[in-house]
Amino acid sequence: MSNLRAFLERFFCVVLAGLLAFAPAAASAQGYRPNEEDRPREFPNIYWFTEKNRRDTPLQNFRFEVKVTGGERLIWAGELYLSEYEGARIETDLRDINPACSYEERRKVSRNSALVLTLSSVDYGEAYGFWLRTYWEHRLPQCGELRSAIAFINVPVQLAEGESETVEGDSGLRVHLKRLPWPQ
Repeated sequence: MSNLRAFLERFFCVVLAGLLAFAPAAASAQGYRPNEEDRPREFPNIYWFTEKNRRDTPLQNFRFEVKVTGGERLIWAGELYLSEYEGARIETDLRDINPACSYEERRKVSRNSALVLTLSSVDYGEAYGFWLRTYWEHRLPQCGELRSAIAFINVPVQLAEGESETVEGDSGLRVHLKRLPWPQ
């Protein structure tokens, strides 16, 4: 019985303290009236470069199958989803040994490969285009050297649904894009 009484006393004190703590905040909130500056701003649905209205349709959504190779090696492959408002970006950082090197060389030389690929849409008014940016830093294949090379691709790409294109850069960098239909 005494445990029940102690519990009820503690419970009452906790409830009373909570009511007293929130009473001033509730009283001040009742007197608050939002003004014009407190309302969220509305952004116009226009394309800033052409100052034309944006299309508010499923045509703004894009799906790509992407395959990136460096020389004969597959660096990354997968699907990217993007829209008029959001592009897609993939970053990889790979480190492994070069199997062509001898045992002693493998202990001190690795194959480092860093890839950054960005694909974004561009509204040309009549249709959408895409901009592909790819940066690939990789170790040169010679076993006795510790030098790296950098390859860039920065090009516009025009692809209708179902079409594909392969873009090539330096050092054997290749990006194969295929535009797929948006999933229903």
